[in-house]
Amino acid sequence: MPIPHRLLLAAGLAAALSASAPCAAADAKRAPLTPDAERALAERPLVAERVRYPEYFARAYARYPDLPRGVLEALAYSETGWRNVEPAAADGGHGRHMPAAYGVMGLYHGEGFADQVTEGAKLLGLSPTLVMRDPETNILAAAALLDRASKANKARGEPYARSEDPSTMGAVLARYAGYGDGIGEIRTYARQSFAYAVLSTLDRGVDANGVKVPKRAVGMERAFTPTQLAKLRAPLLNVDAVRDEVRIPGATLAGDFGEALWVPAYSGNYSTAANAMTAVIMHTMEGSYAGSIAWFQNPNAVVSAHYLIRKSDGQITQMVREYHTAYHAKYHNNYTIGIEHDGYASDPSNWSAAMVNASARLTTSICARRGVNCASAWQGPGYDTWHVVPDSVRVKGHGMLTQNSNRYDPGKYFPWASYYSLINGGTNPNPNPGTKYWVDTFANATGYKWPSTLTPVGTLYQGTNYVYCKAWGERVGNATSYNHYWLKTDLDVGPAGSWVSAYYLSRWGNDEARDNNGTVIPNC
Repeated sequence: MPIPHRLLLAAGLAAALSASAPCAAADAKRAPLTPDAERALAERPLVAERVRYPEYFARAYARYPDLPRGVLEALAYSETGWRNVEPAAADGGHGRHMPAAYGVMGLYHGEGFADQVTEGAKLLGLSPTLVMRDPETNILAAAALLDRASKANKARGEPYARSEDPSTMGAVLARYAGYGDGIGEIRTYARQSFAYAVLSTLDRGVDANGVKVPKRAVGMERAFTPTQLAKLRAPLLNVDAVRDEVRIPGATLAGDFGEALWVPAYSGNYSTAANAMTAVIMHTMEGSYAGSIAWFQNPNAVVSAHYLIRKSDGQITQMVREYHTAYHAKYHNNYTIGIEHDGYASDPSNWSAAMVNASARLTTSICARRGVNCASAWQGPGYDTWHVVPDSVRVKGHGMLTQNSNRYDPGKYFPWASYYSLINGGTNPNPNPGTKYWVDTFANATGYKWPSTLTPVGTLYQGTNYVYCKAWGERVGNATSYNHYWLKTDLDVGPAGSWVSAYYLSRWGNDEARDNNGTVIPNC
């Protein structure tokens, strides 16, 4: 008797399921992917998607032939890492630290910045939705906006785009930046910083994970005026929000961390209320470094963080003093120091060595200066959903805090295990290094809780003393003799691990911190 067809199908399905059972069991026992393997796996669809982008860029240059080749690619890499970005639908705009960006080019759609999406759509005669969602249209919209900025500059007698010379693009990119209509020296600096980031990317080129930015020599001395370039390359800046001035400091207070530029946020975007400074919170900007600086200076933002770090080179900007309260983590603002990292939590390639190492140096310094327990830091894994961890973890992500359920930054690709090692010296979590550096002091020195004169805690007597490390802080001295460095030491009267000003060193000059043998005392 013939077997009914449906029974043959059932038997075949049962056999297939039976045969697959051992494979399923093997899969269940398979070891989880390492973080590097997980990042590589996440890169595959991005690499596949990026195959089409060079053709889209070529079409944009054909339509707008005055734009120097490579500028669009560099802009896309600087803003989004060549990813077709859009904000998460779940957050509804709440909790973001800057206006949302869209597409490969990271175009803004209002929310306090320019509405580049709508403006680009009008220039192309297409819908804003297409500009936001279709990579080729998004690239064309950015090209149209750059072309418009170039023509506006040309009409004003300012530098404009010339295809043979990318050095002409400094002023064009600054006009294009999209940071709103605000004028003045501080806003101008933010736009120039954006232009500098794009042209620096073009100057060095990129060829990795399907991203191809052609390397073209950029004459930065022609892209920016000497004054602009000096500020963009300066290791320290002073920004006076009241006078709307950006200056390269002589011997003036920079901030709490010696490597950081000091560019203060708008006064309404943070509070001068005391911050307990007992934890460090990692963020991603969900946008660009220059854009975040501009947003934190925008009176409409009502958001800020203490520090921002650039992906390309690890440059650090401080915008809120550590002992003040930044608006970055809702109900956790009053005891935390917030560090924003350039880029997106969802980007598996976001965590450049330059940015991670700079972040680790900063966090290590905060732990040493403020008494945060770096040894309690989260060691992994990372998450792509909100995931609360214990309060005893004092270095952790934004998405690991209570009352922040719409965030998961810095995301699953943040290298927590290696970061833990970096901020704990590889093996030793003790914030005081083992090496002691012997110095002579010319007078009794007041000891303080941190590198400023806010909280005296004791005295280091005149004579020969040992110190552990140094940190940049408040200027101490007079008109001709001064020092910004502070030395971590154990006081003669008062607690161990306190701070005294290097101004009291007998043998060295202004802003020097060496031991009696001339050895430079290391940073904390």
